[in-house]
Amino acid sequence: LMQGREAARRLAWSDAYTALSLADSSSPLAAQDLELLATAALLLGHVEDGLRALQRAHQWHAESGNPRRAARCAFWLTFHLGARGDVAQASGWFGRASRLLEHEQECAEHGYLLISVAFHQLVAGDYAAGRTAAAQAVAIGGRTGDADLVAFARYLQGRALVHDGEMDEGLALVDEAMVAVVAGELSPIVAGAVYCGVIETCQVLSELRRASEWTAALTAWCGTQPDMVTFTGQCLVHRTELLHLHGAWLEAVEEAKRALERFAHGADEFASGDAYYQQAEAYRVLGESAAAEDAYQLASRWGREPQPGLALLR
Repeated sequence: LMQGREAARRLAWSDAYTALSLADSSSPLAAQDLELLATAALLLGHVEDGLRALQRAHQWHAESGNPRRAARCAFWLTFHLGARGDVAQASGWFGRASRLLEHEQECAEHGYLLISVAFHQLVAGDYAAGRTAAAQAVAIGGRTGDADLVAFARYLQGRALVHDGEMDEGLALVDEAMVAVVAGELSPIVAGAVYCGVIETCQVLSELRRASEWTAALTAWCGTQPDMVTFTGQCLVHRTELLHLHGAWLEAVEEAKRALERFAHGADEFASGDAYYQQAEAYRVLGESAAAEDAYQLASRWGREPQPGLALLR
C-alpha cells in the first residue's frame, strides 16, 4: 500500500497500479486509495478497472456518510462513461450525484455537476447556456478553493465563448486555464483533459501557433510520466495533425503509427479513431489511395467520422 502511494506521488502510474492492485487483493482498499487506484488505471488505459475502483470508492463514501466525496466519484463516473459514449449510464450517475447533494450547502461538487451540464449544453450547441453553467462552476471553484474545478470550468467557458463567436475573450480564458496546467497546479486527469481539449479547440479554429505551443507543452508533460497511455497517445495524435498541416506527410504517417502502438496498451477508442483518420489524411495527400481507404475505414470502425476525408479521397 505504501509503495503504491509513493509511486503515485512520483507519477509512476504502472508501479502504482501494480502495488495498489496487490494491496487490494490482500485487503480491500479504503476509499481514498481506491480513488488513487482508479486514477492509475485510467491513465494506463485500463478503463474498466478504473471505473470499478471509482464505483467502490463511491459506495465506501456513501456508506460512511460522506455524500460530497460520494458525489465527486459519481461525477467522474459520469465523465468517463460519457466520454466513451455510454450515455445512459452516465446519465444515471449524474442523477445519483445530484441527489447526494440535494441537502448539502454549496461545495466544490456542485461545481463539478455544473461542468457536466456545461458539457451537455456545448454538445447540444447551446453555447450561451454552456458558458453560463461554466461561469457558475468557475465561481464555485473560486469560493471553495478547488483549482481543478476552476481550470476545467474556465476552459469550458472559453470554449463556449469561442463557438459563440467571441473569439478573443474565449481564447483568453482558454489560455488562462492552461496557465494552471503548465504550472503543475492540477491533478493528472484534469490536466490531461484540459490539455487535449484546448489543443483540439485551437486546431478547430486553425490557431496553429497556439496549437503548436500547447502541443509542445503537452509533450513535455507526458514525458514526465512515461508509462502513461491515456494522454500520451492523444499527444501523438495532436502532433500528427500538426505535421500534416505543415506538409510533413511521411512524418505524420509514422507519428500516427506510434500513436496506435501506444493505444494498443490501453482502451482509448475515440483517440484510436482520430489516429487512423490522421494516418488516412496523410496517405490521401501522398496519393496512396488504397492505404488511405483502409485507414478511413478503420477510423470509422473506431468511432471516428471518416468525413470529409473519405469524400475527398473519392
